[in-house]
Amino acid sequence: MKTLLLAGLLALPLAVHAQTSTQTSTQTSTPQQVSETTEELDPATGKVVRRTTRTYTVPAGTVTPSQPTIVGPNPDLTETSATDAQVAAYLAVPGFALAKLSAPALLDTYGRFMMKVRTERRTWKPADWTKAAAVLRALNTRYETLRETIAFDDKLTIRSEQAEFQALRTARQISEQVTNKL
Repeated sequence: MKTLLLAGLLALPLAVHAQTSTQTSTQTSTPQQVSETTEELDPATGKVVRRTTRTYTVPAGTVTPSQPTIVGPNPDLTETSATDAQVAAYLAVPGFALAKLSAPALLDTYGRFMMKVRTERRTWKPADWTKAAAVLRALNTRYETLRETIAFDDKLTIRSEQAEFQALRTARQISEQVTNKL
């Protein structure tokens, strides 16, 4: 009996070790994909102006952020709009008064603005993009004032020109970043 008890006591640590190693081998952690969203807000309106999603891999069970990360105001959006004189000089229109623009004239002004951007953007430096962005902010301010009186098709045209400017500017910034890293 004593031998049987002694054999049982000797086997107990081996049995515990066998169970422990079996449990740890079945608990392998598989990596999981996590997406993190960052939003930049317009300080004037509080609306999202840029949303960036980043996907990466983390071990299973790792705590991940469930809410989007809100980044402070975009430095480009904190700049002031151009004055009437600056817009007049930029578009080469003497006696330009933004407050007197009608809806059709505003549409034409957006067209002239984008024509200048399209033709000259390849030679622009960051300061030129900043000036153009200030002019666009001034036009956008007038657009918000007249938005209720602008026809739907004209609104689409204006919105597409606003988006085109942002796309061209972002493409230029990305191009410069890539060039600087090479």
